[in-house]
Amino acid sequence: MLLREKSRFFHRILVLFIMATLVAFVFLASLTGTVALAADNENQPSLEAISALLVDARRGQVVYTKSADEHVKTPLSNRLITALIALEKSTPDAMVTASNEAISVEGASLELTVGEKYSVRNMVYALLLTGANDAAKAIAEHVGGGETGFVQLMNEYAAKIGMNDTRFTNVTGLYDERQYTTAQDIALLLRTALANTEFNRVFSAQAKPWYTENRTLLLTNSNNMFWSYEGTDGGVLGYFDPSVQSIVTSATKNSMRLICILIDVPAEKVYTDSAQLFNYGFDNFRYGTLVAAGSAQKSVIIGDETVNLIPTADVHYIYPRGQNYIKNVSINVDEAKLKPPVTKNSIVGIMTFTLMDDTVINVELYPDKEILPKKTEAQILRERLKENMELIYVIIALLVLEVILLISKVVTLIRKKRLKGRPRNTRYY
Repeated sequence: MLLREKSRFFHRILVLFIMATLVAFVFLASLTGTVALAADNENQPSLEAISALLVDARRGQVVYTKSADEHVKTPLSNRLITALIALEKSTPDAMVTASNEAISVEGASLELTVGEKYSVRNMVYALLLTGANDAAKAIAEHVGGGETGFVQLMNEYAAKIGMNDTRFTNVTGLYDERQYTTAQDIALLLRTALANTEFNRVFSAQAKPWYTENRTLLLTNSNNMFWSYEGTDGGVLGYFDPSVQSIVTSATKNSMRLICILIDVPAEKVYTDSAQLFNYGFDNFRYGTLVAAGSAQKSVIIGDETVNLIPTADVHYIYPRGQNYIKNVSINVDEAKLKPPVTKNSIVGIMTFTLMDDTVINVELYPDKEILPKKTEAQILRERLKENMELIYVIIALLVLEVILLISKVVTLIRKKRLKGRPRNTRYY
């Protein structure tokens, strides 16, 4: 009896030890601030950046994150939002007049001429490719009436798109203790900006000629990932101290476009760490179809007919290799819309996918056929008559012809009878 009690006691101690170990493991893992979502975590990247983020450019799914929500200081967010606002609030061909304040700002590199006019498009290229602060200042004066007004536009725009951990105090990105952002907010800003075709064109440029009356320059993108990593299709580079840099790059492989953000990386590691993070994403994740266009997702009764609810376009997502990555699927049907008339353009339901990383994807569902209200016999008769009007006209014409022929025959018969009733002429001799 004593041995049995001792055995139970040691069993309880063992269970408690195992549970304590698991809790400690989870707690320590949460302290690292690093989350990698691929199934195979043995090849997680080891990065020296104080903040890092790898996301899907289309939907914003997070592939890898390291302290991405911590406040950081980098000029990149200033440049990106300045370029985007310039292209949205002005036209690319609008002309910007260089002021004395613009050409003398710290970090000026274009050697602008006071009073000379330059296109917004060229200013944006200079800003994103080389980080020219004189271009940023001139844009602020042209669009916002000055730096103060433009900074207000920057903060209003950031708030509008949900950059809740960002504050701007200047247009150039020059260091200011009151100015901050996060890698997470930069990703949101860039995804918003890439929806702008003109911005995407500039962001993807490796170089751009700069013409003036006296000289021609070649503005070359300072992000060398364009020449060192296959698939690179966008990027900017910025820093306060050349020895510690920040970089934003986009790359596409196998139809999957990823955005890589590294904040405060030793200069000698900025490109190797970017490549390492991209390789991790492309090697461990896939871009696939979540739900196919035209596939029946649910059947409902409309009127007295069975109708399939379908998506009208393919919906894609990113998932770890070897997993479907779907945590939950639900379909919500709007009962109020299950009454005729129902057209193929009617949104009848919403299919909601929740992924393992808590990304929510809503898919609109449409009926695969139209259901119209039942028609009365009179409506059916009228429609049939309309459909067969040509035949009806022919029948009417034939009837009219028959009537004419019949009348003609009757007239002929009457004439014959009259002729028969007349007395013949009598001759006397």
